Amino acid sequence: MTGRVEGKVALVTGAARGIGRACAVRLAEEGADVALLDIGKAVETVPYAPSTPDQLEEAAEAVRVLGPRALTVTADARDGNAMREAVDSAIRQFGGLHILVAAAGVDSWGNAWELSDEQWDTMIGVNLTGVWQSAKAATPPMIQAGGGAMVFIGSVLSYRANKQFAHYTAAKHGVLGLARAFALELAPHRVRVNTVDPTAVATSMIDSQAYKDRFVGHPNATDEEVRALYLSWNVLPIPWIEPVDVANAVLFLCSDEARFITGIGLPVDAGAMLK
Repeated sequence: MTGRVEGKVALVTGAARGIGRACAVRLAEEGADVALLDIGKAVETVPYAPSTPDQLEEAAEAVRVLGPRALTVTADARDGNAMREAVDSAIRQFGGLHILVAAAGVDSWGNAWELSDEQWDTMIGVNLTGVWQSAKAATPPMIQAGGGAMVFIGSVLSYRANKQFAHYTAAKHGVLGLARAFALELAPHRVRVNTVDPTAVATSMIDSQAYKDRFVGHPNATDEEVRALYLSWNVLPIPWIEPVDVANAVLFLCSDEARFITGIGLPVDAGAMLK
């Protein structure tokens, strides 16, 4: 039995850890060769530990042990030239490009009127412009190949707001609109574009002490306090989902099982948007 994306080549941004890593591994489990891209260093205004080159290489090795080939690329998704070079590298290495998963993203927080210009610029740059640059770079080879699938990682905040996250909310609303625009324009070329929009995901973004303290509202917030608040966020009795839950939805949208699905946002939200 062949895999659901057997023989395909995928480029995954933000692939060193978290959602991006889970997507790279899940696609490899179903047969895709994967180019794994990450910046691998600190990003301005981001208040938690950055990804590292070692994490990126470990993620690539997790792909290789499954059988498919892996390529690592260290690049900033905001840099259009770097993204075009990454796409070219994947094509040279693997012979084509059929799947893009734009998972690179950052987080920070603060009242809307107190965010610094640098916080705003970084958030929009990575979480929205980076998605556009990734899709822009991936589009020509997909058109040339006669089709493809792109999935952008959005959020429940693609649909609603949350206090302390005006810049993140603006970026994720933009990601949904961007996906719909790409879907409309690329449909004649059989390139499908969708988003996966999760609730809170158990990644390093929400595991930092600074985030916990801000979320709970006092220093030295405990895991139990954070868990209780997240339980109130979702409808299903879980505080957060796992990266693989997002990756499973991404895999579906990249596979032929979703061959006629384009321009949608797929919430993986534990019912959070019912509230």
